[in-house]
Amino acid sequence: MRTNVWFISGPHSLTTERIESINQELSEKYGRVEVKRYYGAELNPESFINEIMESSLFFEYKLVIVHQMEEIDRKTWNTSIFPFLGKMSRNTFVIFEGTSIRVKTDDYEIEQLEEEDLRSRIFKKSWKKKLNTRDIYEISQFLKLYPYEFAGVIGIIERHLQNLLVSKAISEQTFLEKIKGLSELDFKLKSGKIPNEPGWEILLLGLLDISG
Repeated sequence: MRTNVWFISGPHSLTTERIESINQELSEKYGRVEVKRYYGAELNPESFINEIMESSLFFEYKLVIVHQMEEIDRKTWNTSIFPFLGKMSRNTFVIFEGTSIRVKTDDYEIEQLEEEDLRSRIFKKSWKKKLNTRDIYEISQFLKLYPYEFAGVIGIIERHLQNLLVSKAISEQTFLEKIKGLSELDFKLKSGKIPNEPGWEILLLGLLDISG
């Protein structure tokens, strides 16, 4: 089974997050990757075939993302997509995403994503190498609903800051200042100097230079 093709099915919010994680993994492994997007409702088979069979003019690696795969008919899948996926260069990656698919993907597995409990989704972010803007937004919304969950969230933010330092997105001085602020916030919450009620999360977001 080829490892440069993904089929991802589920709610758009979840497939979008999964695509972002794949793109990040490819960028970390291969450097800058060219990204091209197509949409099932208006997919031109000939254009798609040319895209996946031709090398990028400016980049060594290419990622082709096809959204709305549920809109692609069986004939297009069987005559213009599946026969060519096995022939394309290993420097080309393809992701198909949508709410469903009209055909069986015998040679490929489909990642079936389902909505989770909000609390589970937030704490799974601690597994990620790096939080993105969407992650931070979801955490801020989570804290407004569950202000008493500050301990676990602070742990996630601490790891996020560590990853920013390793990737040189922030300086060591900035990192130390933010970690100090995070530790002080953690202490004040645990000691009761700051009430762990809705509103305290603004202080946390301030450490990340993000407004609530």
